Amino acid sequence: MARCENNCEPPGPNQSYLISFGDTMTALLAFFIILNTLAEEQTGANLHAGTGSFMESVDKFGLAGKVEGEMSAQAFQQNEVGPKYIVPDPENRPSEMDAQGPDDESDSIRIIDRTKDDYQRFLQQLRQVNNLKQDRDVKGEVTFDILAKLPPTSAGTLINEELKAALTGVGPMLRRDDYVVEITVWTTTPSQSAWSRALTQSKRIHDEAIRLLRLAPNQLTRITAVAQPWISKTVKRPTASVTLRRLSP
Repeated sequence: MARCENNCEPPGPNQSYLISFGDTMTALLAFFIILNTLAEEQTGANLHAGTGSFMESVDKFGLAGKVEGEMSAQAFQQNEVGPKYIVPDPENRPSEMDAQGPDDESDSIRIIDRTKDDYQRFLQQLRQVNNLKQDRDVKGEVTFDILAKLPPTSAGTLINEELKAALTGVGPMLRRDDYVVEITVWTTTPSQSAWSRALTQSKRIHDEAIRLLRLAPNQLTRITAVAQPWISKTVKRPTASVTLRRLSP
């Protein structure tokens, strides 16, 4: 008996892989839902954030040519969708003459300075953990330097006559909410003992200045005292300074 020859052609490509692919996506979706049930927040926002993009990707596979015609209804990712970042150039190479942006190519792609972008991210993270607010702008300031030595720590008061005259001169301006006063005690040497002594003196002078000027409780935040090192080698170091600043409304 003659053998029958099988002349059937091999079958072409099929989409049987979609079965295992669908099972994998279903398992991942179920795993995400289980994780969401263990989350602390149960408002449904996390579930929508996770499943919203998944359901949208199911409707649009991200492949071109699903529908007939020159334009496809399905969205697909381009080669360059994100912004370009500026990075420091240690060689300081000049840009090309025909460049129309910060980079060397005039392709109208958004350019972001990575240093500024990282700084903005850092500030945003600080705002999340701290209650920050912008300080008022300084419209003008004047400083009165006290050259006379301060009384010793064992004395009853640290405000000498020169410092008292400066404080009483700027004291009436503290009645207005657009003026502040800062008292600076300059350290003698950059050492720990000098810093501790200057900080103690600034705290005592701050308390004595409040009693001297007889400030109301709502005016106490308008006068501050700090301790700073004197960095100039040519200008004589004052013992203290009184700075009056005018702030923006």
